Amino acid sequence: MTAAPLRMRTARFAELTGTEVYGLCRLRVDVFVVEQQCPYPELDGRDVEPGTVHLWFADEDGGIAATIRVLDDGDTRAIGRVATAAAHRGEGLAARLIEAGIALCGGAPITLGAQAHLEGWYARFGFVRSGPGYVEDGIPHVPMRREPTAWDPPASPWRPRPEARREPLRAALQGPAASLRVAGGKGVLPEEDGVLLLLRTAADRLEALAARTTSGDWRVGGLLATRPEVVAHSPDGGTEHVAEARAGTGAWIAALSPVLAAPLAGWLRAAAAAGGPVDPSAEAFARALLARLP
Repeated sequence: MTAAPLRMRTARFAELTGTEVYGLCRLRVDVFVVEQQCPYPELDGRDVEPGTVHLWFADEDGGIAATIRVLDDGDTRAIGRVATAAAHRGEGLAARLIEAGIALCGGAPITLGAQAHLEGWYARFGFVRSGPGYVEDGIPHVPMRREPTAWDPPASPWRPRPEARREPLRAALQGPAASLRVAGGKGVLPEEDGVLLLLRTAADRLEALAARTTSGDWRVGGLLATRPEVVAHSPDGGTEHVAEARAGTGAWIAALSPVLAAPLAGWLRAAAAAGGPVDPSAEAFARALLARLP
């Protein structure tokens, strides 16, 4: 039997349901208190701060597979409470959450307290040791810090869950001249040369707009993707999913960087700088739709 897909979710504390709060707390207690045998106050009061953002993977029944949180410490951000359920280890969930958390921080420096044996793992994401090691709750730790780089995506401010935005967007897509076809989670409008799509990015709980074209031109500062379902649904979609424009392929183009979640926005900006001509009708249609977003 195929396992149910896991979906990435993002929320501040005030937006969490009671079931989600329970699930997140239970996973963290199971990992940090029970499994690691550390009787410490896991609920430290920072989960409820207005600037704290929780990221996690959940199954269709709401079960929590992995989680992290991002704290707002003013000029810096802090990533912590990185926990993965035993049944889901080895699936790369924590790495995807870390990458999404980094993107959420935009250009801010990021700190974390890494368990010493994970120093090399965090180094994969650009973190370096920033001070002497220490022991916390009986476990050796090292302080680490990540400075922003030229390759980082532009700042991507957290925004509310997409349900509040999705319905107005669907309404904008549906018009007298529009024939909406829904297949595979994509709504397709066969209208204008550059056709806009709404992608249901259920996996990462973030939205994306895309354009479909029959030519090989770059559209609206767009970015051609060979596997759009991966790029749209994964916070770590990157250069391996990006292809040079090929005329007549009808490839999906992730577009409109103002409403795209990072890290895709960074690739979009690079594509816009290196891209070719923009079709005026496609751009006008895209901007008109963007103007309707709440």
